Amino acid sequence: MGLAEWVDAGRKVGVEENSAARSTLSSYLRILRRRAWVVILCALLVPLAAYAFSTRQTDLYSSQAEVYVNKQNLASAITGIEDSSLLADPARVAETQANLAQTPTVARRTLATLHVENLTPDQLLDETSVAPKGNSDLLTISVRNADPRLAVRLAGEYARQFVAFRAELDTASVRKAQEEVQRKLAELRRRGQGNSSLYRSLEEKDQELATLQTLSTERVSIVRDADEAVHVAPRPVRDGGVGLAFAIDAVDTRIRSAGGIGEQLRLPLLARVPPPPRRLAKASLLVTLAQPGGAHAETYRMLRTNLQFTLLDSNARSLLVTSATPGEGKSTTAANLAVVLARGGKHVALVDLDLRRPYLARFFGMPTALGVSDVALGRISLEEALQPIDLGARSNGMNGSDSEIGSLSVLVSGPIPPNPGEFAGSRRLAAIVDELRARFEIVLIDSPPLLGVGDAMTLSSDVDAIVLVTRLNVVRKPMLAEVRRLLDSSPAPTLGVVVTGADPKADEAYSYGYGYEARAAERRHHADDPVGDRA
Repeated sequence: MGLAEWVDAGRKVGVEENSAARSTLSSYLRILRRRAWVVILCALLVPLAAYAFSTRQTDLYSSQAEVYVNKQNLASAITGIEDSSLLADPARVAETQANLAQTPTVARRTLATLHVENLTPDQLLDETSVAPKGNSDLLTISVRNADPRLAVRLAGEYARQFVAFRAELDTASVRKAQEEVQRKLAELRRRGQGNSSLYRSLEEKDQELATLQTLSTERVSIVRDADEAVHVAPRPVRDGGVGLAFAIDAVDTRIRSAGGIGEQLRLPLLARVPPPPRRLAKASLLVTLAQPGGAHAETYRMLRTNLQFTLLDSNARSLLVTSATPGEGKSTTAANLAVVLARGGKHVALVDLDLRRPYLARFFGMPTALGVSDVALGRISLEEALQPIDLGARSNGMNGSDSEIGSLSVLVSGPIPPNPGEFAGSRRLAAIVDELRARFEIVLIDSPPLLGVGDAMTLSSDVDAIVLVTRLNVVRKPMLAEVRRLLDSSPAPTLGVVVTGADPKADEAYSYGYGYEARAAERRHHADDPVGDRA
């Protein structure tokens, strides 16, 4: 078979296996189509059931009263004895007062005063809530009941009984001391010593205690009495909406945050990469070469830094860059990462081993270059196939750019072999990877996605580590679970995950503002840029 026939055969097989690479995603879509009625029923029945259940509930009304808790103890100020409660944490004091109000004693006295016989103290407590109002010294007492007028009466009386109960607690020790003084005064009068100096001293003490008792009872007071009740339940429309929200959430398997992807995969997050500017994406240009001083390029420098930290205690030199499905940005990530690693002083080789949808040649303007398949056939040497990339002049390190330049050599795919899966597991390809590892400090390999074909798993036995690239709102939870299973069975460890498609305006904490001239221009491009990485 001649080279032309071999290439044609490879293209035919490549087309067939490209469809196989999308089989996993297609299977999810087929399942969704077959079970669409289940999704529709859930979306309809859950909110309807919530609405129906809500309409059958008993009407409930709520009434509120507010109580002011004065933290300043006038009695302590007069006597000079410091109140230890004033030194406590304000939030703890408020919580203590709220818990103190929800005691059976207050509930029992409220029911007894109103002569309510169809409620027990425990039932009243179940329908009563007491909570601090913001950061103030106010407590809001809310009581719910099926009778709006009774709800108003219960809330108002509950507040009054709490004020009385708290006054009793505050004056208990003073009242006990006063009773003891009055007992001694009565005894002195029986003995005929009413004019003695001891009697006069005890009389003065009795008056002081009476004053202290009066001051202590003024620490809690009602500032807003209960005067109306509002309907709080049931709310069919709200409950139906909540049911619909839960139904949608139950069938929505998308992961909408970078942190959620990391948690699902149990992998560290290496970087969040926003979508490339529309102009660069359409022209297949790399942001690290076209706008090296811009904010977008800085995300790849952050990726470089985080990756280097993960490699501190490792001898890993060959890294496989892959994704779950096509179109998540693995090729763009691998190419930009190779550029910033080389700009940071490393000698880097970038290899395109995605022999089903090779893309790296477009980034570097080498669509007809001979590549790795030519090296495997012995048509050219590895030295001849490696294409050096001009990284530009050495910079001064300002505005986030790099201060030293290494080198970057790219090895494109070359003609697509008839069976990419078998080629990925060939000894000749493994030998090429070993030779690259010996010649370069870092070897980045762009591979096919994990789901659908086994090329990436086969190649993982020839590399030192894996970097996973995934795009927000593209992968689903079941797909990530399968990716996690594959990575767990891989002979090479996974260093972390790079999340692409992150909106920079939705996460200002990850923006950069230290003199990037291209930042304003990039934001204008991002504003209307739905275009993702092609590979």
